Amino acid sequence: MKSKIILLYIAILYSIAMLHAQQSGSLEDTNGTQQEEGFIQGSRIIYSDNFSKDAIGDFPAKWTSTKVGEVKKLNGFSERYLKIWDGSVVSPQLTKILPENFTLSFDIIVPGDVPIRMASFGFGIKPFVISNLLSPKDGFVFSFHSSDRGIADGLKFGTKNAATSQPGLQKINFKTPLNNAMKVDIAVNKARIRLYVDGVKMIDMPTAFNSAFRKSFFFCPSTHGAKESKLNYFYISNLVIAEAGKDKRSMVLKDLLEKGSVSTSAIQFATNSDQLTSASSDVIQQFVEAMKEEPTLKLKIIGHTDADGDEAKNLILSKKRAAAVKTKMIVLGITANRLLTDGKGEKEPIADNSTVNGKLQNRRVEFVKL
Repeated sequence: MKSKIILLYIAILYSIAMLHAQQSGSLEDTNGTQQEEGFIQGSRIIYSDNFSKDAIGDFPAKWTSTKVGEVKKLNGFSERYLKIWDGSVVSPQLTKILPENFTLSFDIIVPGDVPIRMASFGFGIKPFVISNLLSPKDGFVFSFHSSDRGIADGLKFGTKNAATSQPGLQKINFKTPLNNAMKVDIAVNKARIRLYVDGVKMIDMPTAFNSAFRKSFFFCPSTHGAKESKLNYFYISNLVIAEAGKDKRSMVLKDLLEKGSVSTSAIQFATNSDQLTSASSDVIQQFVEAMKEEPTLKLKIIGHTDADGDEAKNLILSKKRAAAVKTKMIVLGITANRLLTDGKGEKEPIADNSTVNGKLQNRRVEFVKL
């Protein structure tokens, strides 16, 4: 009898606990997965190119190719794109290996006028031709597959390592939009690699990225035995590579002390507001720590906006956003007399305001050493 009473008592306590958890709100979403913030661009841009300085018809100056490539002006798009043909392996000219933590973003257009489409890109010890079937041992690759020949669409990805028993690439269902720009974002944190398409996380591999793969990033239209696949090509633009993580000295002090200024688009605000988002706290904390490491360092904080909306209102908003960053830094321990603020509105763009990625780069906060 006593054992039944004890079991009943435990059951009641469990029911109460579960009811309390439901009322308090779960840490997981309705699908049972933990909530995670979306893609956040690294705070220190180390490479960017939108081909605005390259002549139409030329191969871009800051890139290399094994075959061909050509800067194009496409109907319906204001920015310039690099056309990459089948058989080409095209890569940006990186002056050093990528850092331990970094982000990489670009726009890609897969055309609909060819029957078989395999738009591939990846990281590796060196650039190489990406097979449409096999996982490479010297890199980590991705490939958007689309076809008019009855082959299922999808996003393929992977690498070959000790934990990979099958040679083939992994695949998830994905319907590649044709003749429209997709925004691709990649975040690498040590061995973890994530890929987002138009803001939606598609791939998350916690231990798949080898440090040797930081030596190169490249694009390649994959082909296979079918003659139609030799017609494969695609376009890319607005490539931005940025250092991320918490390497305060390399990301903040390095530019502040050597160049006298540093700019970041990772400090974000609510739309048309000077209210800081939660994602901005870590970046601001890096500047705070940098100032604590250099007690004599004084900074001017300058807000910048994109060109959307009224110019006069954007100027006011940029000043308010700079002031909001200053207030946050004071709360985190920096005295007010070490910080000045200003705002430039939309007057000093660093990228094309007619593109989504360009606007993102222009919505930035600049720190200038005084």
